[in-house]
Amino acid sequence: MVKRAAKLYGPIVELSRLQSEINRLFAAFVEANRGVGASATAWDPSVDVLDDGETIRVLIELPGVESSDVRVTIRGRLLTVKGQKKGRIRSRESLRFFCMERFFGAFVKSVPLPRPVNTHQAKSCLRNGMLEVLLPRVPDQREKEYELEVKGEED
Repeated sequence: MVKRAAKLYGPIVELSRLQSEINRLFAAFVEANRGVGASATAWDPSVDVLDDGETIRVLIELPGVESSDVRVTIRGRLLTVKGQKKGRIRSRESLRFFCMERFFGAFVKSVPLPRPVNTHQAKSCLRNGMLEVLLPRVPDQREKEYELEVKGEED
């Protein structure tokens, strides 16, 4: 019997895949048009979103970025991380780059959240190049069953 890995499906997974593909295509477009007036970023940090039933945990790789250069905001069900990765190598006339694949500059990453969260209890920490954002879930009121009193005309 051949074992197959479980595949994840659903609107949030598909939306995340679509967003990653659009980000990749946009980055490729910007790279191809560099020097033609393009002013967008070419770096798209990698993201993992996990849900344990009580907390949504978002992990974003930000190697070389200082915590003072990162801003995390939440609006509705969209988490946005903005920041700046500062370059360590200064350009000099006698210094020539033969290869430069590392990205320096501003970046923006928006992550759709799969469920409503309690923004007032959210926490974030940048450690060893990994930004961790913990977002307590808000109980979905639609999943609870409520019994309503039925009144008659004479009540």
